[in-house]
Amino acid sequence: MASKKKEELLQPEVQTQAQAAYTTEGLDSRADVEKAMANASYRPSQQVTDAADALKQWQQNRPADYQSSYQDKINSLLGQLLERENFQYSYTRDPLYRQYEQLYTQNAHNASADAAAQAAALTGGYGSSYATSAAQQAYQQQIGGLASAIPTLYSLALDTYQSGGEELVNRLDQLNGQEQNAQTLYDRQLQDYYTQLRQKGEAYNDAYAKDYGLYQEHLNRLDTLHGYYTAQEQAQISQRQQTFNNIMTVLGVIGDVVQLAISGTTGLGTLAGSLLNTGYNIYSGNRAYEAERADTQWSQQMQEKQRQDALTQQQYDNTASERAYQDALRQQAFNNNVTTQKLNIAKGEWALKQSNAQQKAAQAAGKAAAAGTKAASGRAVRETALDITFSSGRAA
Repeated sequence: MASKKKEELLQPEVQTQAQAAYTTEGLDSRADVEKAMANASYRPSQQVTDAADALKQWQQNRPADYQSSYQDKINSLLGQLLERENFQYSYTRDPLYRQYEQLYTQNAHNASADAAAQAAALTGGYGSSYATSAAQQAYQQQIGGLASAIPTLYSLALDTYQSGGEELVNRLDQLNGQEQNAQTLYDRQLQDYYTQLRQKGEAYNDAYAKDYGLYQEHLNRLDTLHGYYTAQEQAQISQRQQTFNNIMTVLGVIGDVVQLAISGTTGLGTLAGSLLNTGYNIYSGNRAYEAERADTQWSQQMQEKQRQDALTQQQYDNTASERAYQDALRQQAFNNNVTTQKLNIAKGEWALKQSNAQQKAAQAAGKAAAAGTKAASGRAVRETALDITFSSGRAA
């Protein structure tokens, strides 16, 4: 019966024996159990060790802080766009205008001289108001082309001014897009890192909880076996005590030591001494076991406390890292907002400069063209007078 009960106690351990390095096999007495309890300690399984190593290794694989490859270029171009001067143009300083002026002036002189010569030929070689008028008209037609070229020159200058600004804007948009793509890729890498970090941390905690649970089950099984063997010994003592009491009752000398001495039944005295000694041994053993059990419980508490401290420290490290990550994201978002605001401001100022440039170019071109026409008329009177004189002399 006792053997069957022991097998029943051990049966659950047989089912989990492959999952743990703890066993009660060969513990056939209370003393064996007490010795096993004294030597009991938690030994992490290979699964726990592997999970801990994987977690530690992954913690060392955190991506480095984000370093932008585009921000310096963006800042430089932003500065260039913000500091871009307002549209300024003077056609009189334009080499292309001076080329036009020489060409149109020469053509005007030629046309005026030809017109004056033809008019002089019609009047017999003498000057006349008709010749003067014809020469002035021919000069104005040619020199007027110079005045009409001024708006074109303003338009070319405006296009050059605007294209330079638009090139800056396009380069900024391109670099800003590349920066956003790079940040998105980095954020995904960090997100993947922290996702796997949480998974590996949970895997380690789960493995440890199961593994340590098996150790606690082993301690509980030792406790159960100790109670089982103690109960057996106590049953044997009770049986021997009952035998002693029965013998004493039969002899009718319970409590009469003198009669025991007279009868010569000294074996009864030896039995009583043996019973007392055995009872004391059981009492001492139980006290020693309880003390050892208390030490083991204390050891468990210390081990568990150390594990919790390590987990708390690890969680603090992870939390600090994630906090730093979130702070970095917020700082980067702030930087992006600042960059975006600067870009929007720069674009807005550039759009205003473009509008002002267009208005300024149109007004300046109109004024310059009108001034050029008026100047051409005055010049035509002077130049044609000379042309007529020259033509009249040539005709004579």
